[in-house]
Amino acid sequence: MAVQMPTSHLASLIEQIILAAKAKGLDQKRLLEKAGLGASTLSKIKQAGDVRFSTLERLANVVNLRISLSSNDPVLEKLMDRNFFSPED
Repeated sequence: MAVQMPTSHLASLIEQIILAAKAKGLDQKRLLEKAGLGASTLSKIKQAGDVRFSTLERLANVVNLRISLSSNDPVLEKLMDRNFFSPED
């Protein structure tokens, strides 16, 4: 099952996984190897703008991240980010 989402959301998820991999001393090639994915997987994801959930989950698992959904409610988001007061309020 391919997951289609706005490119910026997918790019953000991929970037978070890549940053977590770097923090663990893994380059993109090693990240893909540990996930059991082909060398061109990341570039394909970035170009296509979609990804199978299982692929995203495999990448996240390598760096001990979990894919989850969160509310799109701005108030709840501020609470979750502990950003109770912001200049735009």
